[in-house]
Amino acid sequence: MSKIEPVDIDFFSGFKEDACSLCGICFHICPVMQLPIDLAVEEMKKLIAGVETSQVLTKCQSCFSCNFYCPKNAHPTSLILQRWNEQYKKEGLKKRGKYYMTLYPHYPNFRSYVMEHLPIQAKELVKQWASLKPLKGDTLTYPGCNIITFAELTQTSLFKGLDIRGRLEYCCGETLFRTGYKDELFQVTKRLDKWFNILKPKNLLVLCTAGTNVFKNILPQYGLTYKFDKIESYIQYLWEKIENSEIKIKNKLNMTVTIQDSCYSKMFGDDYMDLPRKILDAIGIKVIETDSSRTHMRCCGIGAGFSVNSAYHPFKIRSSTLRNFRDFKKTKADALCIYCAGCLATFTANKKLYFRKLKVYHIIELLQMAIGEKPSLTKKAKKKRAKHFFWGTMWKQVPKIPSKKTFRLAKISEDPPKYGEAW
Repeated sequence: MSKIEPVDIDFFSGFKEDACSLCGICFHICPVMQLPIDLAVEEMKKLIAGVETSQVLTKCQSCFSCNFYCPKNAHPTSLILQRWNEQYKKEGLKKRGKYYMTLYPHYPNFRSYVMEHLPIQAKELVKQWASLKPLKGDTLTYPGCNIITFAELTQTSLFKGLDIRGRLEYCCGETLFRTGYKDELFQVTKRLDKWFNILKPKNLLVLCTAGTNVFKNILPQYGLTYKFDKIESYIQYLWEKIENSEIKIKNKLNMTVTIQDSCYSKMFGDDYMDLPRKILDAIGIKVIETDSSRTHMRCCGIGAGFSVNSAYHPFKIRSSTLRNFRDFKKTKADALCIYCAGCLATFTANKKLYFRKLKVYHIIELLQMAIGEKPSLTKKAKKKRAKHFFWGTMWKQVPKIPSKKTFRLAKISEDPPKYGEAW
């Protein structure tokens, strides 16, 4: 298998004003905004001048697609993140956004709400992952916040022998990066550095594409000093095992799916984006693409909450998600396949607002069916988890929508509390 390399690290550096030609292509092609060229140019002028925009600072979902579209490699996304950071420092974030902060336990959040409602076996599993005992081998398998809330997905022969370690307190800081909170990302990195130096892994296997990108491309720019020999996504791991016949396909599934790409998959290029499609093809599944896939993908919906103006407004998030549902339905595929557990949370939680049947599978579930295993995340468990994600975001958020009160994030300590102290 060819080596999957990330985009040049310069891709995530600051905006290059001298390079920008004010062509407007970035926001015109944007899969979310799709602004007319004249408006796109006007919005970019406002961004450069540091004044309020009518569209971009409110609607951007920081998926980084505009960085790919820019013919001059000026990095427009970085300018948006810079302006969000300035806006946040000046105004703070509306209080409804507090419940979406990943900085647990400083802020009980929608994930910790879901964790409180996990079945006993899943809670015990997550407790094991919090261990600071020496690793069994040289690889730390990092679950990430979203897999932690769907812990059962890991209980499969596909991941036999992996030493999974993590907890909500060891979040990689992905959403902080995508919302422009630079100071807080440096603080997260210090905590992670200390954790890695306790466990001392040589390699890092990440159970999400977002985390793979953050550890490879982002955190080294925010003070991460710990060096890994290899950082690999679980998608690469699974495909290598299929190629080497270590994973035996017993049942061809003979179905069609449309696919939701991870926001970060495009950072690793076509070879990486091909991998989930190769896995699906190997198990008998035909992929029907939407117009918003691969480099042109739209965020599952959570990105609609990232702007300071949105502050994780629950109705904006849900509206964005429903837009994706409508596009998925047009394909007439049998189901939707995702390979990001965050997308799984977003789509399953919001299915109750979409009044048409749409099956949603994580790629691990489909692969389990193909090797003759029952999905370890049962239909009943997935339905209950979706309910808890839905109510954990709605009933905590909706009453705060009218409030104009704001807050600023507390400093993140290098040492989280002992596991379980806060929930």
